[in-house]
Amino acid sequence: MTAVHSYDPHVRNDDRQNNRPSIHEHLSATEVANSILDRAVELHLLQGSGAEGQSGCSIHFAKDTSYSTQTVAVVKVFPPACHSDFLEEVTTYRKLRSLPNPPAAAGIIGVGIFKDPQSQEERRVIVYQLAPGKAINTIIRDIGRVTTLQRITQLSLHDERLRIGLDGLIINELDDMSVPFKSTDENTYYEGLYELLQSRFDRLMKDLFSSVRDVAIELSKLHKVQGQWSEASESVVQKIRSKLRDWIEEIHRCSRDQYEEAIGAAKLQRLTHIVDHAIGQSQCKGLASLLHGDASSGNFFWHPTSGITMIDYGGLARSIDPEDQPIGPAEMDVAGFYERLRKYSGQFGMRESDISRVQAEFWKAYRAQGVPLSEGIVQLFRTRTQLSRLWSAVAKLTARKGDTGLTQLQEKVELEWAHLEHIFPQLDQSRRVLFVANTSGPGKGGLPFLNQEMVRAMSQLPHTSVTLLVVETDQEKKKPISSHGSAKVITIPAGECEPSALLYSAAKVHHPNEFGLPSPDQNDFTSFDLIIGHSRYSSTAASLIRQRWYPSAKLALITHTSALRKSDLAWMWYGQSRELGYVEAARLAMLDEKILPNADLAVGVGPALTAEAREREWMGQCSRKRSSITGPRFHELVPGVHILDSIQPKRQPNDTFHVLLAGRADDPAKGLDDAVYAVLRIALLGHDIVLHVLGVPQNELQERQGRIDEMTGMPGLIQLLPFSDDHTTVLKYYRLQDLVIMPSTHEGFGMIFTEVAGLGIPILVTQDSGAAQFALDRERIPAAVGQSCVVMDESAYGIEPSLRSERVTIWAHRIDQVRCHLDQARMHALTLQKIMEKYSWEHAAKALLTAALRSDTDTIQMANGAISQKSKAVLSLTSDVTAAMHLAVQTRNREGRPNPQLASNVLHSLPEIEPTIFALEKYVSHALGSPIRLRNMDSTHPQGFSGAVILFAYADEYPVEEELPVTPTDTAEGLVVAVVKLFVHGLDNGITEELSSLEWMLLRAKGSIKTAAPLTVGKTIWQNNMAGVVTYKVAQGVSLYQLMIQICSMSKGPAREKLVMVLKKGIQEVARTLLKLHSYGVEEKSGIDYLQWYLEAAKNRVEQAFQHRDVLHRAGLDVDELARQMHGLTTECENYVNNTPYAAVVHGDAHPGNFFYDHATGQVTVIDCTTLHSSLDVNGEADGVLERDLGHFVHMLRRTGEQYGMTESEMKTCISAFMDVYTLQRPGVSIPTIRMLMVCSSLSFLNRSAHSDDGKLCAQAKIVQDLLCFGSKWHLT
Repeated sequence: MTAVHSYDPHVRNDDRQNNRPSIHEHLSATEVANSILDRAVELHLLQGSGAEGQSGCSIHFAKDTSYSTQTVAVVKVFPPACHSDFLEEVTTYRKLRSLPNPPAAAGIIGVGIFKDPQSQEERRVIVYQLAPGKAINTIIRDIGRVTTLQRITQLSLHDERLRIGLDGLIINELDDMSVPFKSTDENTYYEGLYELLQSRFDRLMKDLFSSVRDVAIELSKLHKVQGQWSEASESVVQKIRSKLRDWIEEIHRCSRDQYEEAIGAAKLQRLTHIVDHAIGQSQCKGLASLLHGDASSGNFFWHPTSGITMIDYGGLARSIDPEDQPIGPAEMDVAGFYERLRKYSGQFGMRESDISRVQAEFWKAYRAQGVPLSEGIVQLFRTRTQLSRLWSAVAKLTARKGDTGLTQLQEKVELEWAHLEHIFPQLDQSRRVLFVANTSGPGKGGLPFLNQEMVRAMSQLPHTSVTLLVVETDQEKKKPISSHGSAKVITIPAGECEPSALLYSAAKVHHPNEFGLPSPDQNDFTSFDLIIGHSRYSSTAASLIRQRWYPSAKLALITHTSALRKSDLAWMWYGQSRELGYVEAARLAMLDEKILPNADLAVGVGPALTAEAREREWMGQCSRKRSSITGPRFHELVPGVHILDSIQPKRQPNDTFHVLLAGRADDPAKGLDDAVYAVLRIALLGHDIVLHVLGVPQNELQERQGRIDEMTGMPGLIQLLPFSDDHTTVLKYYRLQDLVIMPSTHEGFGMIFTEVAGLGIPILVTQDSGAAQFALDRERIPAAVGQSCVVMDESAYGIEPSLRSERVTIWAHRIDQVRCHLDQARMHALTLQKIMEKYSWEHAAKALLTAALRSDTDTIQMANGAISQKSKAVLSLTSDVTAAMHLAVQTRNREGRPNPQLASNVLHSLPEIEPTIFALEKYVSHALGSPIRLRNMDSTHPQGFSGAVILFAYADEYPVEEELPVTPTDTAEGLVVAVVKLFVHGLDNGITEELSSLEWMLLRAKGSIKTAAPLTVGKTIWQNNMAGVVTYKVAQGVSLYQLMIQICSMSKGPAREKLVMVLKKGIQEVARTLLKLHSYGVEEKSGIDYLQWYLEAAKNRVEQAFQHRDVLHRAGLDVDELARQMHGLTTECENYVNNTPYAAVVHGDAHPGNFFYDHATGQVTVIDCTTLHSSLDVNGEADGVLERDLGHFVHMLRRTGEQYGMTESEMKTCISAFMDVYTLQRPGVSIPTIRMLMVCSSLSFLNRSAHSDDGKLCAQAKIVQDLLCFGSKWHLT
């Protein structure tokens, strides 16, 4: 808040119900103000526009009677009709004060009531603090006045009559401005006056820009308090849609003649189109959040020092439902403030061009806050506001018909029309799209089918012309190219080369007019607005066509496959051996990595392939200089659906249950063997079931059928059907089935899902598919419907199919569930079909065009072709945290450790907390916005080495999360809602290093590596020492350390193996996270200074080992041999770092306890990044050695695993998983350096054990010996 609040207005629940506050009654509003302010005041009624506010209350300035010019407060008087508004204001104020990061608002000093002496009606009073500064409206007014005076001054140079009275105008309007003395040369005087006005104008515009940026920040604080989009949220938007429809209907029914005369028949038709488009674009979920409710420039005061203060915020209460949940929509605030800026600027004489710049600045500043708005709903609210203005302008023009001044009114109508059109600038502009494909049409796989459907659908969109450049295969020479709607199809004759190579050759050495494409020379480089290519098949050619022929076009590249993911599960698809398969898959992935960074838009077919596109693009960027990185936006495309009647035959209770697997039977990733065994298990239980397999090559049909019959021992159970590219035949097979299955071990998306969903037939798909991720997205598909068609089989991947294998068991169970509950399955299938009506190919094409040509952020396709803009969230940090981080940055130096005096300055700059646990709990509770209890860290988390004290903040009530494969450890205290870390002064410079590291992670790296964000900072006294305090958000998921403890608490068996697989996935994600961290490096910069500490430490620890030579010898460790090996490793290490210079940012303490893995999202959160500071130089650039993180993680993984009882096989699996993922992307790591750093770390444990004789010496000696053997196959023995 902007000031200390002296009164907490309290309204009891029973008083709220009785509509009466529990406050003392006075004789008048003045007496209420005197009592609250404890001084004598006079009330002066606010006159003019806005005097009664939006709520209908009267507004008064309270002026001190001793100083009549001094306003000390603002007083609002609420008549009986506005008592509900009074309660809303008080409730809202209390809500604002409860927020952890509240926007600044004018505080309520007190409340009161009095009775009107004449009517005896009860009136209620609120006394507010003064908002510092002035209303943004006032700044706009001043700019308008200066602009008007500038125009008069310019005209005065040529019109002597205007000079009369100009001086008086300037003195009256701008009494704080020094007017220059008149000289004998009047022209010089007026030129000087104009320059003076221009200076004033520039200063005011600077203030206005600053103020709207601050409004964006304050509004975003409200909008980040979010709830679930609900019926209440949707009803607000629906009212606006209904209002727009009613207006259009009334215009056509009652006012058609007036509008045709005012704007013309063509524009009236376009007006209807604009409103329809606005309504269509808004058919998606918005952001349910707290609102201001009346966000206009008059309700925000700005001061150069204190920034923005909100007033009239009572509307916030209407953005909260009875359960105290925000319902929004946030889009109403943003659109309201944006449009109202222009409303008031016109009244005050501000130029349109100037206010447009201010609007753009507000929008840019708001978007920078990372609040995920629905652009369609923002545009809907803007359309409503602007149509209202057009309505008013036309009404005034009609009413004044025949009077003078019509020209000005007509200009006003045209201006309002132009602004309405500007909301959708590209609505009716012709869009020209070029698809580049190696093949196109049904029956040739997913890519050609998708290309054909997208070309056809996009060519049918209004004002869109589509051209397809495709290679004509031998098959298409005999058969005309498949239907592509109204698109122009240009074919390149097939040759001996692969189609992809032919496309590349055409783009590289030919001219576009050789193929009937427009020449760029004749069309000024604007022949196409968008060029679309497909993965490695045509993306290179598409990129080259953009570069050589149409450089002004946008480039969208669609990712269709994940070669690396598929090679894990079906390596034989890419090569004759596993090794060759991986090599080929890596080569194919590198093709995508090379080309994707050139795109404007990287498109993934579904969620999984969008994530794949991100990873491939990111890996492609890693090979480039970071200063040259720009990178594409990302868009998630949902393959379209054709909605058809399923026409399934009626089924009798004893009828055979028919299951269909549609897919290429020769593709090992399609899961045919799993499906066969699953159906066989059901049949062996005596159930009548048949599996049909559609997709067997005709020449292999007989041989495969015989092999399947032999495998099952039940001829007729599995019926193989030949592959067909005839859609009618495929539909016939679908309609005969009770269930369609997609048991693939991996599918980028799996368009069988959308095909079958369009028919309303039950379907089951594998968890490892884009279709499953789409189905489980609750923003788009209800949970029950999505879960009904996804088989959660991820834990069983890689297990050889057999009658008793885990994956077969899972699939058999789900198939039999559908068989037993077929009516329910069909009900879910019909619900899914209804949902998928909003995901047609036309919707997919529309969303892709919008994302490519109109959006500037990452997007996801939603229902009806709308897009949800997913901009990267910008973390909101408190000013105390930001200031402390910036101060800590100043302590960075070449030595890697802060100067003690500078570190002390950082500590002493922090806000002070009283030295009691109660005060600390209160401080943390305030940051969180709810009461908590602090308790010591439990034993399921590793104790750090810094000496920092770690406390957990527990809350009593918390939402129940979905069941995860990892059970929480110790929830007896409640839910952990925050972590508090106390860095005791004198142990080290921990808090300074921590804040410096957080600054780099959150501000320099812009949160690209997920870390537990700081909520607040402070200082206190802890055990008689000064201590810095940081409160963090809780990392999502569980630490790998906790996972390892849980694994070791289990006996051997499937449950333990399942959890080991979860741990393995978490470790692989850690490897990817470290890859991303280490990519923030500097080529040709040696990390030898960073390494020097470890080289010295290794030398000293070997010397310490000599002091325990005899006892170590008995433990099986030859100290002389250890010294020899370490000397060799340190020499190799120094040579490598000097000869292969690459400085990286490193975590520095990368052990399993410092990485939290969320199995539900697959994300890793990094914690305890204090030591990252040491890998930064004075400029915040990389200065570390990446092998430090690799060595420490492997060492601590090994040590922790052995400590708690993991088997050698389990540890080897985990270590191999980590190193394989890391070295696949960065193969040049130095094994000797890793080995030296691991052994250096382990020697610390060894010497401590030898000195204390703790009984663990033999185990410590074995770990050292194992680490010395760490080799290229990641063996530790």
